[in-house]
Amino acid sequence: MKPDERENLNKIKSIAFNSRRDFTERKPDDRMAYPIEWQWGGFDERGRLQTGVAAIPYRMRFDGHTVGMCGIGGVCTLPEHRRGGNVFKILQRVLDIEYEKGTEFSNLTPFSHAFYRRMGYELCNCRNELTAPLESFRRYRMTGTFEQHFPGDSVDALRQVQTAYIANLNHASPRHELHESIGWRKFTRNDPYKTGVNLYVWADDSGAPKSYIKITQEAQPSQVLVIRELAFMDNESLYGALSLLSSLKGETVRWQAPTFVPFTDILPDNWDISLKMIPRDMTRVVHVQRVLEQMRRPEGRGSYRVEISDPQLSGNNGVFEVEYDDGRASVERSTKPPDMTMSIQVFSQLATGFRTLDNALMTRRDDLKANGNLDVLRRVFTWRPSHVTEEF
Repeated sequence: MKPDERENLNKIKSIAFNSRRDFTERKPDDRMAYPIEWQWGGFDERGRLQTGVAAIPYRMRFDGHTVGMCGIGGVCTLPEHRRGGNVFKILQRVLDIEYEKGTEFSNLTPFSHAFYRRMGYELCNCRNELTAPLESFRRYRMTGTFEQHFPGDSVDALRQVQTAYIANLNHASPRHELHESIGWRKFTRNDPYKTGVNLYVWADDSGAPKSYIKITQEAQPSQVLVIRELAFMDNESLYGALSLLSSLKGETVRWQAPTFVPFTDILPDNWDISLKMIPRDMTRVVHVQRVLEQMRRPEGRGSYRVEISDPQLSGNNGVFEVEYDDGRASVERSTKPPDMTMSIQVFSQLATGFRTLDNALMTRRDDLKANGNLDVLRRVFTWRPSHVTEEF
């Protein structure tokens, strides 16, 4: 899209997302708005904008590497033009371009999982939403020191904590490598006096920053404290950050946390815990070969062959043979029979560690078939911890 089309895009978003804005008032440019070159539009035959999609250049962690990821956000269509295939046409164009660039993944937070599954995306991230009495956290008396972070402050301590926290978390984005509209400036832009969103860095007794916690108190009901993000280097810093809760007022804590967080260890009486699993973000492997080249592999020496079916990206179709030896791997096309055949959706789940091979084989999906070499494949497709740190 072009700069002079941004206002029309914002008008469509206002209608599609049921937000309110007076477009007769001229507002200064929002420094946090996505650059217009990230925006795609679908137009009718008379050149009128009907659909908008943002294709956002992110970076994300994957099995110890930082790789490319295209985040899809701001998807909006005027009500009278929905179900016309405009979003799918734009996504196809975006995926074609990202494949040619060698981008490994694409992520999004869907309004409907079934809708985006048709374009090769699959559920690859869940959260456990904890609800518990604030009183349960008062066992953690404040330790170390807290320093509140305000917009404009140095992000060095935050960056130090996040870099360590996400080192081995798939899907997480190193914010220092992102554009300012989606990086640290966005994460730290909330004025606590205006928004009620408070961000604190926790340091241990030596003064070293080890964790941070972003927390807010809901306006209605005001007794609920919401942890919006908590990043930590180790167990000490996890409990150090949580010790802030012992000094706050309220009745209930709510935390939509990564699934690897050990809630039953954090709270002494497990009857106090209410957990709800939230199926959240979807992922799509954009470039199968590049993902296979960087994906974890078992110790020792071995090989396996997988056949991928991808209706949207023909370059991903076929049999790929992976040979690994002492931490190195090579990936080549093969004409030999595959050990496994799977859709791009199943591959996206297995490659990112959302589920194990045996767990996937328990489903009734007809787009996954194991033919042999299961001992190796079980050691390849393992569960790994993840945290989608960004919003799309």
